[in-house]
Amino acid sequence: MQKNLLYMVAFLVLVLSQIFLLDNISLSVFFHPMIYIAFIIMLPLDLKPLWVLLLSTLLGLTVDMLTGMHGLNVIATTATGFLRPLMLRLAVGHTTATDDSVPALHRLSTKHLAWYIILMVTLHSILFFMLESLSLSHLPYTLLRLVLSASTASLMSWYIVKLFTKKILNR
Repeated sequence: MQKNLLYMVAFLVLVLSQIFLLDNISLSVFFHPMIYIAFIIMLPLDLKPLWVLLLSTLLGLTVDMLTGMHGLNVIATTATGFLRPLMLRLAVGHTTATDDSVPALHRLSTKHLAWYIILMVTLHSILFFMLESLSLSHLPYTLLRLVLSASTASLMSWYIVKLFTKKILNR
């Protein structure tokens, strides 16, 4: 029960940080890190795919409702949640047991956790920015925005996952 409460707190903290902090930082049009995807990354590895999809959809819907994006985040987060097992398999391989395990440093190697975070953030960023532009005419700008935002979001998500999984595992 306490883990569920910590996941709810993580959900709220990530969504509110994204909306009230990161969306209001205006460094450049090419800089738009999306850290709320860390919530999907932090979900237990043995969570049923239906729950991952529902939580991913709820995450995207919450961000869309609070920012007025009209479904863009729902599409990107739901697709990312759907492809989560594939990204995990690509990053970790078939050797990792999923026994109520939170993707944390002591359960996954540093390299595997880093690849998992990078793959998830990059997948979400590709979906988000390509759907946002809906055109290949500005592809160089979209790719630059994707690279800058995904690399920053990956780095920030690394620290977020590290912080929250440590709190979750200590409970």
